[in-house]
Amino acid sequence: YQRRVRELRMLCRLVKRKCTRLSTVICCKLSDLTFTRKGPDAKFLPLPLFAEAGERVVPGLKEAGRGHYYHVTGQYYDHDPSLTRNIVMKVDEDCSPKVILDAALSDSEIKILTNILVDSIECRFISSGEVDSVGSEDWNYGYVMEPGFTLFSHQGKVLEQNTQNKELVQVHSRPGFPLGQKLWLKDIENVFVDLSPRPWNVQTLGVRTLSEQVTLLQNERRFTVLEEGEEDTEPSHEELGEIMMNTEWIVKVAAQLVYVASKNRYKNAAIPLYVPRLVQADLNPWVAMRNSLWQNETSDKLQDSQSSYIP
Repeated sequence: YQRRVRELRMLCRLVKRKCTRLSTVICCKLSDLTFTRKGPDAKFLPLPLFAEAGERVVPGLKEAGRGHYYHVTGQYYDHDPSLTRNIVMKVDEDCSPKVILDAALSDSEIKILTNILVDSIECRFISSGEVDSVGSEDWNYGYVMEPGFTLFSHQGKVLEQNTQNKELVQVHSRPGFPLGQKLWLKDIENVFVDLSPRPWNVQTLGVRTLSEQVTLLQNERRFTVLEEGEEDTEPSHEELGEIMMNTEWIVKVAAQLVYVASKNRYKNAAIPLYVPRLVQADLNPWVAMRNSLWQNETSDKLQDSQSSYIP
């Protein structure tokens, strides 16, 4: 138990150090009446206490109208570990998402928000997922799993699984891709994540088939913990932690894609996932620590679920 506490404290210190060095910091706390944004585009955006959030969310849903809504979370909300960043947005076909709410909520407040969404007649379908933000910084991409695996950005959908034919994935119009490019999940031989050389700011997600290599996503993220060095200089301990946090989302997406693609192969045959060496647990102690925490949390949840059935 004490070892796990030390590991969590180390991770929290790293997250705090990262966010205090961001050029733009957004403090979104429900105990405040405003968003506090520091930077060249400093603004104050009103946000009521969540006890009154229905007065903000419900009119926003009515204004956006009936349709498909995403309820997604961010990663590593450092300002208060008991809070999780929650974003609610409406997504129309080939249109940019319209954000209804972006706030940090406690577990009990998330349940209230979920009930509001479920009870709203405007939410014809609600998909859950995660965006790539770390702390309170802006997000570039996100993913949801229902009704089919989908990647999206501020401009709209990047990739989506066909809801009529689950074996088909269509890549939307992007530079270098024709409109509606088709990718059959059963043809995927492996999924890979690439990381650019120092400063490790460009992440690539792709798949390989027998006939081609297809790049699905290129995500550029700024690193805030950097030391001077040549391109081939090995990262410091702090930089390894930064790499872990900044690549966590894209590795999750790759793992989800492996899961979806494996379900559409003969006898659910496994599909290899290749990640850069700096994101591998045996070379990055932060990745090993995170994996250990994940495994412990999964084990605890499994034990809790099993104990609930004991008479």
